[in-house]
Amino acid sequence: MQVELIKARTADGVTLDGALRRPVDGMVNDYPFGVVIMHHGVGGNFYTANFFDDLADRFLAKGCAVIRANNRGHDLAYNAAPPHNRLGAAFEILDDCRADWFAWLDSANEHGFERACLWAHSLGAVKNIYFLAREKDSRISHALASSPPCFSQSTFLARANGYLFETAMQEAKRLEDNGRTDIIFPIEVPTVAMMTAGTFFDKYGADERYNILNLLPDIETPLFLTLGGLEGVQTDHPSAFAFEGMADRLSELAEGKNNTTFKLIEDADHFYRGQSESLWLAAQNWFS
Repeated sequence: MQVELIKARTADGVTLDGALRRPVDGMVNDYPFGVVIMHHGVGGNFYTANFFDDLADRFLAKGCAVIRANNRGHDLAYNAAPPHNRLGAAFEILDDCRADWFAWLDSANEHGFERACLWAHSLGAVKNIYFLAREKDSRISHALASSPPCFSQSTFLARANGYLFETAMQEAKRLEDNGRTDIIFPIEVPTVAMMTAGTFFDKYGADERYNILNLLPDIETPLFLTLGGLEGVQTDHPSAFAFEGMADRLSELAEGKNNTTFKLIEDADHFYRGQSESLWLAAQNWFS
């Protein structure tokens, strides 16, 4: 397997690493795009995002190139060049993903690809939706968002066990009041993670800036949404905060939009373990 390590540099000076794989010379690509840019979820990175391992191989076998890309939220934390200093999942501001997405589209162009498909998973899927809703880029042919959590403070607090989220919110507020928005602290809901108070309020603030249910109506790009059938069904599990009831909501939204399709992948968990074939077939049916 030949892999070319590549980089993308954002407009605000962040250098991101990734990997480009090209299909065998002479293979016919029947897709309306030359490359799929794959974006990882929270704390992931381009070389361990196992969700995409099988999918990348399948695209290559059909004559389509693949870029596995880091965004600035890769890994938990790392030192970045000034003026950013510290980045990673614990420190990221999701709005900055727009610069990352543009940078990877630029990099794809530099490597000879005029049109791209964007496929992102988990938090990456939220970023995909946010980018598509806020930006219009003719280089994007199609987009897929697999298992995007819903960030809705009002919904979290309204749950019967909403006090669990309120506890995390109170700790983030305490740090903010003490001027320590840069201190990492652990949370249990809406996901088990570690982040700064600044990142917490950016993701889960009262303005619900990244609530995908509010963003989806603004997207014009052909979009395929998926959820695993096992996501959000255990209402006592922390993941229920972000996924409970989402299948019905996404299905309703997709029915009202000609460019959006939703598919529930039965028996799939958040990482689609054991269900990659079903996910791939669903995506191929959508492409056709």
